[in-house]
Amino acid sequence: MRNPFSERAATDAHDSALIRAALEGNAGALEELVSGHQSWIYNIAFKMVMDHDDAGDITQEILIKIITNLASYREEKGAFRTWLYRIVVNHVLNMRQKKFEKRIHDFDAYVSIIERLPDNSTFAHPDAGIMADEVKTGCMMGMLLCLKRTERMVFLLGAVFAVRDTVGSEVMNISRENFRQLLSRSRKKVFDYMNGICGHINPDNPCRCSHKVKAFLDLGMIDPARLRYHRPSSRAVKEVIGSRLMNFQESFYEPFLMHFREQPFYDPPDMTLWLHEILEQKELKDIFNLNEE
Repeated sequence: MRNPFSERAATDAHDSALIRAALEGNAGALEELVSGHQSWIYNIAFKMVMDHDDAGDITQEILIKIITNLASYREEKGAFRTWLYRIVVNHVLNMRQKKFEKRIHDFDAYVSIIERLPDNSTFAHPDAGIMADEVKTGCMMGMLLCLKRTERMVFLLGAVFAVRDTVGSEVMNISRENFRQLLSRSRKKVFDYMNGICGHINPDNPCRCSHKVKAFLDLGMIDPARLRYHRPSSRAVKEVIGSRLMNFQESFYEPFLMHFREQPFYDPPDMTLWLHEILEQKELKDIFNLNEE
């Protein structure tokens, strides 16, 4: 899978060709253009809101904005990547608050809830390992929800997806210095709180995901038959982004950040049928000359 945040993707001739073909009425080109970015849009949405249903809705809303405004893109004014992901960022930062954002939004309160959950180190279950991974991934996502949206977005781009400041600042429409400052601040907040409780980050901490499995299971918050966060068969984020890291990234944080990059890169729901249905709308047919034989 192509990483659209690679610096080499700034001037993508393939995307440019697809845009021209789509605007000339080639529905297949439009579908290919959408499919090339929807996985990244979906993963940004999901990791920002921690819910697959919300992420699916957000992805559709963003794709509609991209499709309906595609004719306004001007290659001479900047890379398509920048244009597209500014739409993504602006939509996510300004959308209505989602359900998990209402429940999880404060580090101290979140850590307190985790600490109050009873430990059980002797719990035995055939799927105990899978459920421990589910707890770990979900808990770390919850930590990100404690960041303000702008900080969360920069952390996701810079710390998780290893987007360089040259690219991240363009997408966020801020200066490179501002991007670095936001990344440094958000990364320190998440690290400090996780370093204070999480046994994965600091072995001296008593909190272990495997010890919390029974508590989550008793509360009905995990189900080994319907995993929400852990995807054993999915590629990890680190496999999708590649091994290149930002020049300004501090090596001190690398072991900590690798826990986020080992999380799944999620496959989006199949939107082929949905795309076909919206292209049947008269407004879109007119935009893309789809009424022509």
